[in-house]
Amino acid sequence: MDLPLNEWPVPREDVAQALARVDPANLHGAALHVALARVEARVVSRPESREWNARDARVIAGQAGLLRDFDTLGRSNGELTVTAGKTTGRYNVLLSLTGVVDAEDGKKARFDGSDVTLRLGNWMLGLNQMDRWWGPGHSGSLILSTNARPMPALSLDRARSLPFDLPVLRWLGPWRFSGFVGVMESDRPDVDQPLYMAMRLSFKPSTMFEFALSRSALFCGSGRQCSLETFGRMLIGQDNVYLRGLDDPEDEPGNQLGGFDFRLVSPIRSVPVALHGQMIGEDFSNSGLPIRFLYQAGAETWWTLKKGSVIRASIEHADTSTGIYKVWEPTDPHGPNRGTTDTAYRHHVFFAGYRYRGRNIGHTTDSDSESTAVELSLTENSSSRWAAQWRRVRLDRLGNPDAFNTVTLGPSSYHSLQLSWEGRMSGQDIGMQLGYEKQTPDNAGNASGLFGFVQWRRTLD
Repeated sequence: MDLPLNEWPVPREDVAQALARVDPANLHGAALHVALARVEARVVSRPESREWNARDARVIAGQAGLLRDFDTLGRSNGELTVTAGKTTGRYNVLLSLTGVVDAEDGKKARFDGSDVTLRLGNWMLGLNQMDRWWGPGHSGSLILSTNARPMPALSLDRARSLPFDLPVLRWLGPWRFSGFVGVMESDRPDVDQPLYMAMRLSFKPSTMFEFALSRSALFCGSGRQCSLETFGRMLIGQDNVYLRGLDDPEDEPGNQLGGFDFRLVSPIRSVPVALHGQMIGEDFSNSGLPIRFLYQAGAETWWTLKKGSVIRASIEHADTSTGIYKVWEPTDPHGPNRGTTDTAYRHHVFFAGYRYRGRNIGHTTDSDSESTAVELSLTENSSSRWAAQWRRVRLDRLGNPDAFNTVTLGPSSYHSLQLSWEGRMSGQDIGMQLGYEKQTPDNAGNASGLFGFVQWRRTLD
């Protein structure tokens, strides 16, 4: 489809318009026809209604594993979610209420997934608490993933990824902007209720190539300066003491991350391969640009079967130590060796880290970790999906232990194997995940044994 897809969520209207431009006569092979039908069924426009309607109900039960990825079903031992809403051409209201058993953060009632959106031309202004995932990776995103719970936020998103109508910029192809400002928790050990800002620009200059620029920042908060001047310093990257004319620690806005990601698909149909990568840097720079980079890279391939089923294999590697690629500027007062460890997702003001309610906002393995994930999946022509994933991780392998790192207390090794299935059974939407994990040494964490979830979901309207 000719639109940016390396993020979540994607506007339903954007996908529907892209599908409308697809001519089924040009699709070669049963697998593409099956995929087209599957996606069309998911983007059917909801009838307009000014009355409240129940949307769906979902029950999840199980045991959470140490790490999460894009497909992880639940967060707690038991969850019951009911959603309801109303939709018109001008606005959409969705209320999602979840009751939780054994909540990790103590919040037994949640509004995760709720959204109020107002349509303004080709823009959507929203007040929501939605999961977001930025980047082409599947096992994690370095800057924004669903590892942490979503925070309440004010958002602005482009509804349709229309190209620029200018000769010079038209080559960038369909583009999308996504941005939001959220409020974090009020009981942090460092600064209560800081603001979290993130924005992303995605471009699709070719059906084979997509790239995006992302940026996020932690700033303001209880007892800290929070003015238009503070916001301006944050926007231009003037947020490191003793760099770029910022000499007073009281004027430091906060902490920032920024970088890019891409996905490249082979132009040769007989060579079904796709490559993707993401580089996100910390902000300690005299230029206002990120200089100490975390990286993630992956590759995938796929095979189609006669009846339309698809087998897909992928591998993904990530390093969150900032030591793989680092630029040192002579004006760096801390010298050339600082920044390789104890830097990613850390900050001296927000010392509890780049985390929301105890979970990293970025990659699930947290800082100074190295991980490899391999996955093999089968998507059947009935839309059922089977998958097996193996993951190997060296957690917090460098530097000093971080007391606020919730996945490990010092260096440790982690291995896991997970099997999953999702589809329909007896007319019901069912998802199942079962895995085994082992973390060593024992005093670094207690991730050992079986984990997984069972999900039942029923559409109510």
